[in-house]
Amino acid sequence: MAGRLQTVTGVDEEAQRLVLSERELLEELRRSDARLREAQQLARLGSWEWDIRTNVVTWSDELFRIYGLAPQSMSPSYEDFLQRVHPDDREDVDARNHKAFADHQPFEDVKRIVRPDGSVFLMRTQGEVICDGEGNPLRMIGVCEDVTAQVRAREAESLLALIVESSNDAIYAVTRDGRLSSWNPAAERMFGYSAAKAVGAPAATLLAHHSTAALEKVIAAALGGERIAPFETTLLRCDRHPVEVSLSLAPIRSLASDRIDGVSVSARDNTERRRLERQLRHLADHDALTGLYNRRRFDDELGRAMANTRRFDEGAAVLLIDLDDFKYVNDTLGHAAGDELLRSIAGMIRQRVRATDVLARIGGDEFALLLPRASADEARLVAADLVRAAREHALTLGGAVVRVTLSVGAVAFGATAGTAENVLIAADRAMYDAKAQGRDRYVVVDDVMPTTGSMQVPWERRIRWALDNDGFELHCQPILALADGDTSHYELLLRLRDIDGTLACPGAFLEVAERLGLIHSIDRWVVTKAIALVAAHPGLTFALNVSGASIDDPDLLALVHRELRRTGADPARLIFEITETATIARMDDARRFAEALTQLGCQLAIDDFGTGFGSFFYLKHLPVSYLKIDGDFIANPRSRADELVIEAIVGMARGLGKRTVAEFVGDDATLSMLRALGVDFAQGYHVGRPFDARLIAPGVRPSGPTGSARRS
Repeated sequence: MAGRLQTVTGVDEEAQRLVLSERELLEELRRSDARLREAQQLARLGSWEWDIRTNVVTWSDELFRIYGLAPQSMSPSYEDFLQRVHPDDREDVDARNHKAFADHQPFEDVKRIVRPDGSVFLMRTQGEVICDGEGNPLRMIGVCEDVTAQVRAREAESLLALIVESSNDAIYAVTRDGRLSSWNPAAERMFGYSAAKAVGAPAATLLAHHSTAALEKVIAAALGGERIAPFETTLLRCDRHPVEVSLSLAPIRSLASDRIDGVSVSARDNTERRRLERQLRHLADHDALTGLYNRRRFDDELGRAMANTRRFDEGAAVLLIDLDDFKYVNDTLGHAAGDELLRSIAGMIRQRVRATDVLARIGGDEFALLLPRASADEARLVAADLVRAAREHALTLGGAVVRVTLSVGAVAFGATAGTAENVLIAADRAMYDAKAQGRDRYVVVDDVMPTTGSMQVPWERRIRWALDNDGFELHCQPILALADGDTSHYELLLRLRDIDGTLACPGAFLEVAERLGLIHSIDRWVVTKAIALVAAHPGLTFALNVSGASIDDPDLLALVHRELRRTGADPARLIFEITETATIARMDDARRFAEALTQLGCQLAIDDFGTGFGSFFYLKHLPVSYLKIDGDFIANPRSRADELVIEAIVGMARGLGKRTVAEFVGDDATLSMLRALGVDFAQGYHVGRPFDARLIAPGVRPSGPTGSARRS
C-alpha cells in the first residue's frame, strides 16, 4: 500500500508541477505580450497579420491607435484596410500585395492613410508572406509606422539644403576651433575657393587684416550663444581682393546635447550696393557734366570756410567765373559742342588751382572757385592767370577752332564778411562789372559789406523768386494800323516786379535767365498769359516775343496747343515774334518751330528785321506773316539811307504777301513818312505807351491804342 501511495503521490506532484509550469508559461506569455504592446506603443510601431485562408486580419492595439481607432474597436478585414488607404494610393497598395503573393518577397513602402476624422498621414509598411512547404501563401505579416513627421523633417531638411545651395548669399559654418566646416556654391562664387579647398581651412583666411580682431570677437560671441544681427565689414577673396559684405551669425547647436558646436555665417555681397551708394553721394555733390562740385556742395564748402575765417581770423576768397559768348557757341555749333567746351574749360581751370581750392560749376556756363586762406592779392593773381589761360586756350569743335574768354569777379573776405550770401553777391557784382567793362577781364573786391535791398540780390534769386511768386507782369503797347487808324493790335512787353516792388525791364535779367537755363520757364509763363488774354479779348490781336533758346523746345509747342484748346482762344489772334539773329543762327529749328505754330493756326513775325544777313533766305523758307523793321532805321536822327532800306523792306514784304511793322515811332513826321512809304503798322511812344495788361477789362477794347508781347 505504501508503495502504491508513494507512486500516486509522485504522479500528483508531477502533475502539479506540469500545471504550475503551464501557468508560469501562460503568465510569461501574457507578460511578453504586454511588453510587446508597450514596446510597440513606445516605438509607435503597430503589427498586423492576415490569415489568407480564413481572410481574418489581426491588428495590434498600437496599429489601431495609428489608424486613429480605439484598440480592438472593430474586426478589421483586408477590404476594410484598403478603404482606409488614400484613394490615389489604393490601387498601388493592392498591386503590391498581389505581387508579394506571387514572388514571396518581403516588401516595404510608404503610402497615405486616411483616418476617420479625415486627416491624412504617411505610413511605412514592412511585410512578408509566409508559405507552406509547397510554396502556397498561408499568412502575410508585417509592421506599420506613422512616418509623417520623419518624412516632413527630411523634406524640410532637403528644402533647407536646397535653399542653402541655391542662395545668392554665401553661407558657411565655422567650427569651435575656427575652421570652415561647410561651404555653399554662393561662397565659392563670392570668395573664389572651391568647397573642397575651403572646408577644413582656417576661417581666418577670409579675414582682412584691419577687421580680424573685431570679427574674431563677434565669432566668439556667437559661440557663446548670441545671434549676431547683420553688420557690414570687409572679407577677402582668394586673390586677396576685398569684398564688402553684410554678415549675420548664429550659433549651431547639437541636436543631441544642445551643445554649441560652431557658428553659421551668412554673407551678402554689398560691393555693388556700396558702389551705387558712393556714386549717388558723388552725384549729390558733383556736376554730372564736368565732374566738379555742384552748387549745393560749393555752398557747404563756403559755409565751412566762413566759419574758419571767424574762428581762426584768417582770410579767404571767392571767384565767380563766367564764359563770355558761350550762348553763341551753343547756338551756332550745338549743345554737344557747348558741353565739350564746358568740360574743356573746367579741366583747364582745375589744372591751374591748388588741391585745397574748391572748384564748382554752379550754373550753365558759370563756375565758382573758393580759395581758402587767401588774400585779395592772391585772388587777383589767380583771376589774372585764369583770364590769360582762357585767352590762350583753344579747342577744335565741329572742325572749327573755338576760343572763349572769361569774365571773373573775385572777392576777398574775412571774419566780418557777414553771410555767405553777402560774399556771393559781392562776387556776382564784380563779375558783372567785368562784363560791363568789356569782358575778357577780372574785377577784384577786397572787402564785403553786409548789403540790403533787392538790387543787391543776385539776379538768379530774383528771377527764381518771380517764377515762384507770379512776379512777372505783361504790359501792352499799342500798334497802330496806318491805313485806317485801328488799334486792335498789341505787343506784350515783359516786366519783372522785383522783391521790393520796383519794375525791372527784360534787358536787366534776360541774359542771366538764358545763361542759367531759366528762359524756358519765363517763355512758358508768357505764352500761358498771352493765350489767356486772347481768350478774354476776342477782338484783339496780341504778339509775344519768345527767345531763340525756346524755338527748339517741344514742351513750349505742347503748351501752346494745350492752352489754345483749353481756353478756346482764336490762334489767328496770337503772333509769335522771333528775332532775325536767332532765326539765322538756328534755321532748321526755326523752320520746325514756325511750321508747327502755323499748323496750330498762329501767326509768325520776324523781329528786328534788317539787322542780319540771311533775310531773303529765311523769308523764302519760313511762313512769316509780319516783318518788324528794326528801330534803328526808324528813330531820329534818320538818314536817307534809312528811308531807302525801309522802302526796300516794304516793297519786298508786299511782293511776298507779308505786312510790315515799324518800331520806335517818336513823332508825327516819322508817322507820316511811314504811311507814305506804305508801312502797314506803327509802334512807339508817339502811338501809345505801354500799360499793365490787367487793365484791359474782359471783352472791352482799351481806350488807347494797343498791341503785341516783347521784352523791351
